[in-house]
Amino acid sequence: MTDYYQLPPPEKKKRSLVWLYLLLLLLFLLGLWVTWWSLRLQPGEIGEDPLLTATAMPAAPLVRMVPPAPVPVPEPVITAEAEPEAPVVEPTPEDAAEPEPPPPLFSDVRWRETARFTGTDAAGRSAEFTAYVLVGDETWTYSRADSIFAAGLSEPVETAFEKLELGAGICDLTGVIAVGAASVEGTSVQNTFLSFTRGHALRAAIGANLPCEAGALPTGVLDLGYSRADVTCPAGKAICPELTAPQRPIAMILADAEDPETDIGQALQSGIAAHEASGADVLPGVKVSDYSAFDLR
Repeated sequence: MTDYYQLPPPEKKKRSLVWLYLLLLLLFLLGLWVTWWSLRLQPGEIGEDPLLTATAMPAAPLVRMVPPAPVPVPEPVITAEAEPEAPVVEPTPEDAAEPEPPPPLFSDVRWRETARFTGTDAAGRSAEFTAYVLVGDETWTYSRADSIFAAGLSEPVETAFEKLELGAGICDLTGVIAVGAASVEGTSVQNTFLSFTRGHALRAAIGANLPCEAGALPTGVLDLGYSRADVTCPAGKAICPELTAPQRPIAMILADAEDPETDIGQALQSGIAAHEASGADVLPGVKVSDYSAFDLR
């Protein structure tokens, strides 16, 4: 009989060690996989939410910084010193009674203005008139219709055609009227012829010297005939042209009417009559009412 103490020790179960080996192997493999996964990730990717990363957020629009425009500095306003106001001078009764003469219609030193007046025709239409004569004592030469005479000289000094120099302002008027007149010496037939010839000679001279376009300003003739005013000549003389020279004026009358239908002849006659009735002269030294005719053509 075998002794108990001499029996071999019972065999230990090897199955428990196998499971331990398997567990260690599994842990080892798990470590290898974790190590491989950690090497696969990029820096900064571990534990980051893709919605919160900088790459997942939309890029902000690029805004160009424009420097603010410089604010203009207003220039200092320089105010001129106020000039002292001129004292107001109240017009005196004498000043009101003597108004300044109107300016001439055109500037020409060869013509002298002698009168301004207004006339109306039968229909009540008005026209303004201005009378001019050659400066000085120049008149038509006695018994001539082509030269002028200066008082105190025995010979003609110039022809009327050479004395006419008209200003540009005349072109804005309605018309210009050349005056033809003769003095009291001689027969009525001779003087009537002289008046007619002088008026038309002056009209032709004016038309040739107008600074206007051809036909722009109508011209006419006022034929006054001859003067019927008596002139007392020195003893022993039948005629005295030096005393009757004012009766032969070299004159023209400018007309200006707003209404083109105005009858210039009627308006001129009424205007001269009213002007002379007031005691004023249209032509220097004579009265138009003393002449034998009033024929405007």
